[in-house]
Amino acid sequence: MLPKFQQFIREREYLLNVSPATVSWHTHSLKWLRSENPTDDELKQAVLRMREKGLRATGCNSAIRSINAYLKWTGSPHKIQQMKEPHLILPTFTAPQIQLLLSWKPKKLTGHRLLTLISLLADTGCRVSEGIGLDWKEVDFDNLLSRP
Repeated sequence: MLPKFQQFIREREYLLNVSPATVSWHTHSLKWLRSENPTDDELKQAVLRMREKGLRATGCNSAIRSINAYLKWTGSPHKIQQMKEPHLILPTFTAPQIQLLLSWKPKKLTGHRLLTLISLLADTGCRVSEGIGLDWKEVDFDNLLSRP
């Protein structure tokens, strides 16, 4: 590793007290650069090498964030533009599927508890762990709110 890269990482590690994982991230990301003072063309070539090696936009953006931090640290006027990442929309239940879930008629107490949890999740969009961890005393039924 080039001396200026090492100095950047040492300052992050010892002066900013970043985690070992962050040190590893910077070390890995800076390997894409071939010089300590890259030009705009060298920065573009680094991104092209990342893509040619099979990195997706998300992986490239991770390395680009580290490289941009290094460039700012050196006082370089250069900066790499982040790549456009696809925004994945998670699949959700359709209205008929929700109706089907909520129309279920439980026969036992455990079924009623399950239906209550399903209703809570469907109405609030909270995570299962949040729904399960909710305490009765934390619920404000008058204002339909949860208190911390």
